[in-house]
Amino acid sequence: MELYLPPKPRKKFKINWSDKMIEILKAKFAITFNRELAKELNISMRSLIRKARELKLEKEPGFLEKNRETITRMAVANNHNKYTGVKGWSVPNSENTRFKPGQTSLMKTDRELVSRVHKTRNETIKRERIRMRLGLSRLTNLKLK
Repeated sequence: MELYLPPKPRKKFKINWSDKMIEILKAKFAITFNRELAKELNISMRSLIRKARELKLEKEPGFLEKNRETITRMAVANNHNKYTGVKGWSVPNSENTRFKPGQTSLMKTDRELVSRVHKTRNETIKRERIRMRLGLSRLTNLKLK
């Protein structure tokens, strides 16, 4: 007997844009970083960008050049691996687990293995979603919605 759970309705978070919010957006969008403006308006950056596109707002010409140093600093601060992109760098001791010349992954050649892996993964996801709906603790580290 299978457990039937009706699909969960999607949560809709509608932003009610006030005239004052739109006024602030129009006045500051061209000269302010999206992150700062979104925080000021207490909305997500995605919502801010969506509304700006709807209003056909753009950053001022030269915004990137004027703020290049700040943008670079923010990008470096968000980079957790300082060696990312450094030519020739690799994970220490990873040579032992790399494919040797001529070797290929079984996932590329064995269709039966691929179908078994897909079936197992889909069953695991299905079980985790049921556990989420029932309010039970997770058994895996999958990040499901």
